Amino acid sequence: MKLSGGHIHALVGRNGFGKSSLMRVVFGTQSAEFSFTRYNGEHLQHPFKVKGLIRYLPQFDFIPRSIRLRSFAESYDVPWEKVITCFPSFEGMERMSVGSMSGGQIRMLATVVIICSPVKFVLLDEPFTHIMPLHIDMIKDLIRAEAAGGKGFMITDHMYDHVLDLADRYYYMEWGVTREMSREELLEKDYFLRLR
Repeated sequence: MKLSGGHIHALVGRNGFGKSSLMRVVFGTQSAEFSFTRYNGEHLQHPFKVKGLIRYLPQFDFIPRSIRLRSFAESYDVPWEKVITCFPSFEGMERMSVGSMSGGQIRMLATVVIICSPVKFVLLDEPFTHIMPLHIDMIKDLIRAEAAGGKGFMITDHMYDHVLDLADRYYYMEWGVTREMSREELLEKDYFLRLR
């Protein structure tokens, strides 16, 4: 698999085929036999430790409940003003603790902050889960804007129509094997034919 700056890569496949595991391997928090990650020709043991290189949004909630919203954003080098620009509903909430928000608000905060982080690559695992339809469109616009600025994305989500709408490169995973496909090839997989 190759990720390129300025491109949005879709990673699709059935449940249990290893998409989340692959993302953790790329990020550098999970080891795998015969795997390695390389950036600009340099082998990286733990890509997440390289400042300014990569961020990862996992499926699960990871934000400490006691942290304030502004502090969380700034811990990822994202100014609170940028969070407000991307998601105006958070205006005036910077001093609130994460624990005072709903699950959907927490997921939206995490997603916006990870997408806006000043890094070269972002991995998004289920970014549209538990998000309102209106907010999904906002997230998609934000991803497009960040990609236009040169950031590379890899996205997987069971709401595959949103992923395919965003992506310009496509990877299909089956039984732990990943291969690049055209959009047309991907849509002919029986996984998608049954969902039409």
